[in-house]
Amino acid sequence: MFPRYRQKTIQARTGVAVLTAVAVLVAILSLFLSNERNEAKEIVDTFYRYEQAGDFGSSWELFHPLMKKKFPKDVYIQRRAHVFMQDFGVKTFDYRIDEVEQLSSWSMEDGNKPLHDVYRVRVIQTFNSAFGVFEIHQDVFVATEKGEKRILFPYRP
Repeated sequence: MFPRYRQKTIQARTGVAVLTAVAVLVAILSLFLSNERNEAKEIVDTFYRYEQAGDFGSSWELFHPLMKKKFPKDVYIQRRAHVFMQDFGVKTFDYRIDEVEQLSSWSMEDGNKPLHDVYRVRVIQTFNSAFGVFEIHQDVFVATEKGEKRILFPYRP
């Protein structure tokens, strides 16, 4: 057998190696989650830049299939343009992205199968309208579909 001091040295080295491996795994996981969070924030930012420019067709393309099923492209474009430009009397709006939170599961509306690893992104839009200045606070959700981040709106209380 090994002398006692050699056993303690081996145990100490093993402990250091295990702690180092755990630290590396935590760092990799942290980078992965941070990257996922940033991707969710970026897709929401892209969506609202399109909306801000009145390019509702391009913003619709970023929808998750569940949203595309709920709103055919032509219907979405017509309704968004009508609400923002005609009803509100605005040409554009400002927005800011507030909180980003990861959820283990979420469903768009009752009866839908839950989606996993979804991000909730709080968006605040500011409108200078014919009715004065007002804000809309909306939670937008981001899920991965076929390797791509996609936008969903909530339809349940």
